[in-house]
Amino acid sequence: MDLEFIACPVCAVQDTRPLFAKDGFSVVTCDRCNLKYVNPRLRSSSLEENYIDGYYPATKRNHIQYNEMEWLQMEERLGEIQRKFPYQGRILDLGCGIGTFLYLARKRGWETFGVDLSQDGVSFARDNYNLNVFCGNVFEMDFPSHYFDVITLYHVLEHVPEPNLLLEELRRILKPKEGCLVVEVPNGESIQIRIQRENWPYVHPADHLYYFSVSTLANLLKKHRFNWVEAGKPKRVGRRHGVITQLKFAVQYSISSVLVRCNLATIIRCYATSNQ
Repeated sequence: MDLEFIACPVCAVQDTRPLFAKDGFSVVTCDRCNLKYVNPRLRSSSLEENYIDGYYPATKRNHIQYNEMEWLQMEERLGEIQRKFPYQGRILDLGCGIGTFLYLARKRGWETFGVDLSQDGVSFARDNYNLNVFCGNVFEMDFPSHYFDVITLYHVLEHVPEPNLLLEELRRILKPKEGCLVVEVPNGESIQIRIQRENWPYVHPADHLYYFSVSTLANLLKKHRFNWVEAGKPKRVGRRHGVITQLKFAVQYSISSVLVRCNLATIIRCYATSNQ
């Protein structure tokens, strides 16, 4: 494997201790800020190729399109945004995939834009949902400054080799003060990773490069002058057909809600704005 060593993106130093190893990679913890990340990791060029080629094969695209849980998840994400920001402006979904989230957002009155590295995903979003989406990275799009009301990154930031460069660009194209950046990532301080460690399903270090907590994610955002950062409250979604299924869901929902309040749930979601 072609590997490279990196400094902590929050602290800009290499001061780490080993946490665990998996698939030939080491996951370490920064002694300064406690960010967990892969070091050394695959080089950036190799990572990008993985998303361009074959990330959304036909079987995956069809599964997402017809999967009830996928649509429930997108509804939950959009619902929290609209509770916090009850207006419809321009929204950019970075890592938009096949466009399910943007499809729902457009139905709610948003002016939608999407960017994804996968040509298969982008083509599907255009052909099936007639969405305004672009294949490539956000730097190539050359969006105007202060253009978007909301920018979303759902399970994207943990994949990005250079998160500092990305966040600088996103702050540039996001409207100051009223514009909002939404970031959702696997929780590097969750109960699951504490118990399962390298066996936690979200640990695949070939492409999940960072395992943020609420505090390390907030520190990274504040580093880029996102001066207001608030943790969201993602809700568990699921099928509720039948009495037994409803009871099971109610129990799981209650447990999940407690974990979210304690920042120990499987995922974390943060909302951030900038004055500049």
